[in-house]
Amino acid sequence: MANRIASVIQSFLGGAIIAVIVTVVHGESFPWVLGAGLLVVGAFLVSLRLLSDDRIITIAGSLGMLVTVLVLAQRSTGGSVLIAGNDAGNAWVIGASLLCGLASAWPHIPSNSAR
Repeated sequence: MANRIASVIQSFLGGAIIAVIVTVVHGESFPWVLGAGLLVVGAFLVSLRLLSDDRIITIAGSLGMLVTVLVLAQRSTGGSVLIAGNDAGNAWVIGASLLCGLASAWPHIPSNSAR
């Protein structure tokens, strides 16, 4: 049980770290950096889904990512915004949300030994 809790916390933190990095750089060299960031997000979520036996770890990684994007999208006390309301910002928020939803809803595919 402790191992499972540790895995959930690690996947949440991993999603949060990836979200922070991609949020900070998503507007640079649009659309190349954003595309690479979404590719990293997809690879992270697919790897969580394929390597875990259940969805809770993938959902934790998705929640870590989405909560971080939500927090970083808010206007700071100084009035600055990390995710602007332009094409790059919209593509980052919508793309990350879609990838999180797809990875979390993806059905479990049993391995050849389980068939």
